[in-house]
Amino acid sequence: MAINVLYLTHTDIHSDSRILKEMQCIANMGDKYKVSGIGVIQEEGASRADNLERLDVHSIILRTRRWRFLPRVLRHSCSLVELTVKMFYKAVKLKPSVVHCNDTLVLPLGVMIKLFLGTKLIYDAHELESNRNGLTKMLGKMTLFTEKILWRFVDALIVVSPSIQKWYTQNIGEKVSEIILNSPVLEQNASTIDGSYLREYFSIPNGSKIFLYIGILGRGRGIELINEVFTKGDVSSHLVFLGFGELKESLIELSNKHFNIHVHDAVPHEEVVSVAKSADVGLCLIQNVSLSDYYCLPNKLFEYCFSEIPVLASNFPDISTVVNQYSLGKCCELDSDSIYHAIKAFEEMDTLPKIDANALYELSWEAQEKKLVKLYEQLI
Repeated sequence: MAINVLYLTHTDIHSDSRILKEMQCIANMGDKYKVSGIGVIQEEGASRADNLERLDVHSIILRTRRWRFLPRVLRHSCSLVELTVKMFYKAVKLKPSVVHCNDTLVLPLGVMIKLFLGTKLIYDAHELESNRNGLTKMLGKMTLFTEKILWRFVDALIVVSPSIQKWYTQNIGEKVSEIILNSPVLEQNASTIDGSYLREYFSIPNGSKIFLYIGILGRGRGIELINEVFTKGDVSSHLVFLGFGELKESLIELSNKHFNIHVHDAVPHEEVVSVAKSADVGLCLIQNVSLSDYYCLPNKLFEYCFSEIPVLASNFPDISTVVNQYSLGKCCELDSDSIYHAIKAFEEMDTLPKIDANALYELSWEAQEKKLVKLYEQLI
């Protein structure tokens, strides 16, 4: 008997590496699993995956997003209604056995499908959903209320860090749950990028160390603090931003004024680790702007460690535990003075710490896949 698994998300599945990795993992469980996904076409600068082997991906267009004549709150409400109607119609036609909801926005839709078709429901919280960066107090309260009301319909919970798992248990309730880290997929010979790529691309002298920032170029990610340090006259290292986001244009302007700051376009997910190998130190300096950020284990942390370069990371509970347990580098406080001293300490090292990716199996995507498969087998 075929088992139809349906992934729901308000993001663009083609650009969401975590969802794609999970979908591919379930598709690889055997021929009896048929994996589909419904997402939303986005207008962003992220790279898109085209080779979706054994995956059936549907992308809807939310036309209400373009209704600029409406107040923002009303426009978002209309978009949510449009998303729910269009996705519900497609979902019913696909007749899933399991609905896998990514984030709170599609959780009510998942519950509707569960009640209509009798499916199993997985809630995949990519963050601490009710207390995250960019969410107003009112929206945070509404998100938490939604989670509490719909909690009894959830059959299994997926989270991204131990602290977030503990928070859900203490504040909403017990569930069958699993921690799935957002680790990169490592493929042999996935890229021809060599170890001198960034140095040659930006003409960086051999005597200067390269610090790399990977991810969304947005606020709350320590970018302003990092720039404050690298624009000091006594920092000889170079800084490379790799990604896309609202701050990209201002960072390009900054790079035109400072010889040691550079901006690289986003690259396909499968090339991130290869590009990072050509840097010397990775920057994972998340700011404490929400509880979700404070408890996070971001994918960039794992991209750096599997690139085998040391990391300078925020001194947050889960991040510092992983960095210290696996000797991945240094942690520091999130202020320009602490970051400056940490950068200078790396600069003064004749030989940087070498990270051995072979010793990091527990952090690998291969290990995460086994946990995800076990959760699905237990659920089904």
